[in-house]
Amino acid sequence: MKIQAELEGRLGDGEEDGYDAVVVGSGYGGSVAACRMSIAGIKVCLIEKGRRWEAQDFPTDSFKIMSTVRMENRDLGIRFGPKDALFQVHEQNDSVAVVACGLGGGSLVNAGVTVPTPVRARRNPKWPKEWERDWDTCEASAAAMLRIQSVPIQFPAVKVFGEIAEEQIEQCFETSVKLSINFDLEEPMANSKTPQRMGSCVACGNCLSGCPYNAKSSTDKNYLVSAIQAYFPSLLIL
Repeated sequence: MKIQAELEGRLGDGEEDGYDAVVVGSGYGGSVAACRMSIAGIKVCLIEKGRRWEAQDFPTDSFKIMSTVRMENRDLGIRFGPKDALFQVHEQNDSVAVVACGLGGGSLVNAGVTVPTPVRARRNPKWPKEWERDWDTCEASAAAMLRIQSVPIQFPAVKVFGEIAEEQIEQCFETSVKLSINFDLEEPMANSKTPQRMGSCVACGNCLSGCPYNAKSSTDKNYLVSAIQAYFPSLLIL
């Protein structure tokens, strides 16, 4: 990966100290863990199977989507599709798993929907008691990092989102659904230590196969940017 070459060049060939932690995967879980540990001064190696996907690389029609899929059937010994395909489908026995492959993980191919944690879930006795005290602060930090926004009322999709929220979501959540997508014409700079230039959503509906307009706040644009730019050389991505 290009990012690997850049980091290795800056670290130098004589790096032999190793790392304090290794994180596998760069989706929400991996990128947040890598970012927080880097902020704490821990030397982290983040391992990601896939490559970096730029906005223009994402598929925008059915034919292109098929070219970004890899299928693996362990029972039949069948494997086809690029090893670094964006969508990886694994089938074995009666189970099928579909995972995203790329710098940013599942954040590249989800709808970007962000909802607050229900109170009943927060107060589950299985969670550490300290978590209830810090929950609001942590959710606010995540919202700022992901730059969540409400869908503009002029978007045709806002009516659909409203109907879904009314029927399915607002029964469980006190606040409306927001998305980790940029709707502003200019890049929102607030609450971001290392902002990265993003495009504006045009309501193309391509969220689930990657945003071709660079408007989705996937983890490669926030948590990993913060970890690399603000706390380098604590983080190495392979």
